[in-house]
Amino acid sequence: MNKFKVLFIDEEQDSLDDFLDHVEASHVGGDIYPLTELPLGSLDLMTEKIISLNPDAIIVDFKLNEIKKDITYNVPYTGVDLLEAFLSIREGFPIFILTAFDDQAINNTEDVNKVYVKNILHNDMESLPKAKATFLDRVIASINHYRFKVRKANEDLVELLKKRSAGKASYEDEMKIIKLDSFLEKSIDAKCSIPDEYKASSNTKRLVDLLNKVDELINKITIDSSEV
Repeated sequence: MNKFKVLFIDEEQDSLDDFLDHVEASHVGGDIYPLTELPLGSLDLMTEKIISLNPDAIIVDFKLNEIKKDITYNVPYTGVDLLEAFLSIREGFPIFILTAFDDQAINNTEDVNKVYVKNILHNDMESLPKAKATFLDRVIASINHYRFKVRKANEDLVELLKKRSAGKASYEDEMKIIKLDSFLEKSIDAKCSIPDEYKASSNTKRLVDLLNKVDELINKITIDSSEV
């Protein structure tokens, strides 16, 4: 089984090392390939770096510019900024924020379910015998959920495109095609990109046909009215 690539981003090397230790000691450590990175000097550079690493999930500290022991440059963005920037590229991607300032992070993000208190990693290990699901269990579950969502969207789109090719696609089907197409283009799997020949949606032709029929109806009404 391929390991889940989980990227942890923090401005302190000690925190990065702690994360590696936590993964190794976790009961799911054998399923995770941990990656660690210090935050880069710009949001664009950090986003590009993440894309190049191609992780299955991201865990990021909230305040990335607070402690200047291991970085000497300014980090002009927070973990929430990074979360929002990356989700605008890859919709629904598994990304989590760890912070000691959970109240501030919650007030700055729309999805409070992605914010966790930073010491949850240590608490997980202390309460492991009692816990039904640790934080890393949640990360893995989110990865599997995202993968299923991408795979299901791809399968549904293929079936709808076959339906369109057979000339049997309804208006609702066309709307689903557009929605699935948009999601897959933002997903992590580049192989889900839709072929160019399918990009030429029949929606335009349907609209033209509809407008022509409306024109014909208006002309018919006008002629009938003039004869009264």
